[in-house]
Amino acid sequence: MCNVKKLLFSILIALPRLSAAQAPPSTAEPVAILPFRIYNHSLVISASTSNMEDSLHFIFDTGAEATTLSIETAKQLRLETKEDGGLSGTDDIVIRVPTSTINLLYFGKARLPLVKVYLETLKEFQKSPIHIDGIIGVNLLKMFIVQIDYANSRILLFRQGKTPMSIPGKRLAMTLNFDTPVIEAVIELPDGRSLGSRYHFITGGDYGILFNWPFVEKYRLKEVLPIVSTDKVGDLYQVLTYMNTIIPYLAFGSVRMDKVSASYCKEVNDIGGLTEVAGSIGSYVWSQFRTITINYKQREIYLDK
Repeated sequence: MCNVKKLLFSILIALPRLSAAQAPPSTAEPVAILPFRIYNHSLVISASTSNMEDSLHFIFDTGAEATTLSIETAKQLRLETKEDGGLSGTDDIVIRVPTSTINLLYFGKARLPLVKVYLETLKEFQKSPIHIDGIIGVNLLKMFIVQIDYANSRILLFRQGKTPMSIPGKRLAMTLNFDTPVIEAVIELPDGRSLGSRYHFITGGDYGILFNWPFVEKYRLKEVLPIVSTDKVGDLYQVLTYMNTIIPYLAFGSVRMDKVSASYCKEVNDIGGLTEVAGSIGSYVWSQFRTITINYKQREIYLDK
């Protein structure tokens, strides 16, 4: 009986320390602060490698499951390549592309070791005033808590773990479709219907909402959404025609936005795994917040407006 009392006493003594260990930190210093510039609604950040002092420029996009590097930059870095190392493309066209590995990729004081990159021409960025060397997303999200500070044009990288209590904003739960962040959202249609579904969380998307074609067909959105304009856009391998419209409102978590721009295209179907994905919510929506903090490991997003 005496031993049992001693055990209970030891547990009670340890509880405060255990609770403190499990609690999120009150504040945290960023590992790196990365100023960004904006090109076509995309966030462009600087990087460097262990064997190259000149700055590289990457688009940061939460929808980029794989890191892409331009073939031209790979040659400048003298990277060894595997000619048929990876698959790339769209839902209709998939081809094999060369791949390589960057031994160390630096973003300010933060570093990513052994980054596998898919080598492509990146022709869609040739007219950019900033030379674009690549696109990165999930590789950063997996390594750090990432805060996009739109108000101050910078990205802050924090160490993995529980989200610090000092992070501003309201929490929004997040899941994954393969490696892409997904949130739950509701839209209202002009005929009064409300449709709830899952949407990819895409900071690099040059749109408000981009619907997947099966979702458009299933709910007959062509019949109820007025077309306000059309755009012809060159994708990686083809020219696509997008129909543009306006959604009366979009809601997610405690946030509601009125008159949100939306688009759809017959060739766009960024499919889900086992459950329906209605489409993607892009930069036209996310850039309206002061900060957005993404804790990939904890499956949560903090939105500060």
